[in-house]
Amino acid sequence: MSTESEQEKKQAEAEESKGERQGLFESTGVYARPFWAWLVLACAATNVIFLGGKRRAFGVFVAQLHVEFNQTVSLAELNWIGDSYAAVGYMTTTLSSTVILMSGRRFRIFQFAGSAFVLLACISSAYVPNPHWLFLSHTVFHGIGSSFILSVVGLIVNEYFDKQHNYHILATTLVSGGSIASIVFVQMYASLIEAYNWRNAFLVLGAIYFVVNMSGVIFFAKRPGLGDYVSNKSCVTAVAQIDRKRAPYLVLWFIDRIMTSVVTYGMLLNLADYVRRRESSLTKASYLTLLFASGEASTYLLGALITAFTRDLLHNKLKWILIGCTAVMASLLVVWELFAADRMLSNFLAFLTGFTMGPSITFLFPAGEELTSLPGHYAYPFSLAGMGVGMAISPALTALIAERNNYRWFFLIQAFMMYIKLAALIINVVLQRCCGVEQSEIDGYRSIELDSEEKRKADEAAEEAAH
Repeated sequence: MSTESEQEKKQAEAEESKGERQGLFESTGVYARPFWAWLVLACAATNVIFLGGKRRAFGVFVAQLHVEFNQTVSLAELNWIGDSYAAVGYMTTTLSSTVILMSGRRFRIFQFAGSAFVLLACISSAYVPNPHWLFLSHTVFHGIGSSFILSVVGLIVNEYFDKQHNYHILATTLVSGGSIASIVFVQMYASLIEAYNWRNAFLVLGAIYFVVNMSGVIFFAKRPGLGDYVSNKSCVTAVAQIDRKRAPYLVLWFIDRIMTSVVTYGMLLNLADYVRRRESSLTKASYLTLLFASGEASTYLLGALITAFTRDLLHNKLKWILIGCTAVMASLLVVWELFAADRMLSNFLAFLTGFTMGPSITFLFPAGEELTSLPGHYAYPFSLAGMGVGMAISPALTALIAERNNYRWFFLIQAFMMYIKLAALIINVVLQRCCGVEQSEIDGYRSIELDSEEKRKADEAAEEAAH
């Protein structure tokens, strides 16, 4: 009888605690309503799409600046200009996330700061005397702005659509959607530069980005009823809480992200220049970039549709998708090197290579959780940091070689790096299977996200139950 009464008491306490949480959630007004989470997701996805679209379309600027400043600025330097601002933003997201968490998750303040820095970057870049000054105006200012915005997006989406949410994979896929904007942005950038010159194009883009980024100031409210994270509220110090046995998975995923970034941005930033050598029109020279970006974007649309209708069909299966697509892309790049002179085949291969690269970008957030065994607010900045390192070294492995060899061996070198990525993925999966890492263990890290006060109450309740 005493056992039954204890069980009833526990059940009553659980119901009471649940009712208190629901009451807190409901008492906070519009932010607690289900539709608000979807508004937050839509706004977050739009911000990422616009930021990602600029990274992917910046190759159009590179092609134009290479023609205009051919005697004073090398192709490799222009690639570093195109990569460095995103590299700064990606490599500092862990630090930015920590600052945001320590501030009490004041998402709107940091979203506003990010929007202001992006606007400042575009305005100042329009008035530089030569492209070398873009390392200051664009790399530093835009890098800081991107870091704040990406950190806010990663944290707030993880709050409203955590791993227990039915649409977690859909939500995290949507906020990895920079590729979808490439379909429009590549041609839009080319048209703006041809119509108004590259300086005025920066001013127009600054105004557009400021409006889009400022939308987050309206919608990015903290999830009601969710307390602060523990681990000193820091993504940096949380590394100490990670089981050292998982270090190989982190290293291998970091290598994967570096290779993904090197190849993706090596292609996006150089394909327009590759065609421009035999094509006078900038809009026509950007067609290979557009095809590659379209292939990448189509996987984003396909992934969004699949996860929207099936919810968790891809749960714990993303590693197999990445392995298969990586193997196919590496082979396609070898074929492209052999038949680069065939324009029709090059068009077809540009789309296919973009399509097979797409899952590695589209599923960056959920695949990072799956392959590192970290919760979302740690895995996302960690994945972005790897991408940032790849952007920083990409010009040395792509543009520098392309310029010195007139694009000879360019696609073959990209294929070699994709085979390194493939090896890292395969070793990661083999280690997980041999060591018995299951999804339940990964989900166990959610305990890190518990609010300290809630955890204290749970411990007290457990002690009372034991007595």
